Amino acid sequence: MKKILLLGADGQLGTDIKRFTSSAEIEIIASTRADFDADFDSVDEKLSMYKDCDYIINCIAYHKVDQCEDNREKSFAINANFVLQLSLFATQNNITFIHISTDYVFDGMKNKLHKEVDEPNALNVYGESKFVGEQYVKAYTRKHFVLRVSSLFGSKKSDNPNINFVEKMIHAAKAGQNLKVIDNQIISPTHTKDVALAIKEIIVTNYNNYGTYHCCNSGTCSWFQFVKKIFALTNLDTDLTPVSYVSFHTHAKRPQYCAMDNSKLAKFYKMKNWEDALEEYLELKGYRA
Repeated sequence: MKKILLLGADGQLGTDIKRFTSSAEIEIIASTRADFDADFDSVDEKLSMYKDCDYIINCIAYHKVDQCEDNREKSFAINANFVLQLSLFATQNNITFIHISTDYVFDGMKNKLHKEVDEPNALNVYGESKFVGEQYVKAYTRKHFVLRVSSLFGSKKSDNPNINFVEKMIHAAKAGQNLKVIDNQIISPTHTKDVALAIKEIIVTNYNNYGTYHCCNSGTCSWFQFVKKIFALTNLDTDLTPVSYVSFHTHAKRPQYCAMDNSKLAKFYKMKNWEDALEEYLELKGYRA
């Protein structure tokens, strides 16, 4: 049996990793960010009882992009320095490290699908800190997978309508709100279930072609196109207006083209198209029969 230490087990992705990865061959040991909030530096002491694990999966991140701009120290403590400590712990104990990163390491200037070999150039503190975390993983852990994800939506139960973009849009439409949505920022919307299944494939097949992979659903769309598809699949009708990226002023600058090429990942696990993934998500959440 493979023993997996899952960090960030109560988040959207962590919840689906628990749900779809656990099996007779895989034991999940769940840990949350709260276990580390007091001190993100004492990793060895906190994890000393897990030296016999086969894998560590790190889903912990400080990912409130706008807040990161005003909390640079906290961003790097969690997204970089904590990852360094995990990397060293994994190497010292011969554990394979699966680390979750982000499309926000790119500046979006390429204007076409980002490949793993493309040079990152983050536009904001969040992306900077995540990229430094990636560098630590690569430098200090030979047995590693850095999985870059994008625009995640997961079926974790929550009373918070803002838990992800899909739920936020559905809640707004049901409330009768008129919506203005960006139509020229391109993304690869990704269902956390599909990321979880890709991770399961790595584990059950003992896949050892270590490195960085873009773990996102296939295909691209704008946020506006994404919302149109959400409403079409849920039979919701509201006033929806496309607007330009430049008309939205956020505290943190965001890349205009975030979509990623997942063909490297497809060599061992093929991700669904984002539209099929969205439809499955809506079925899991009970929005569709």
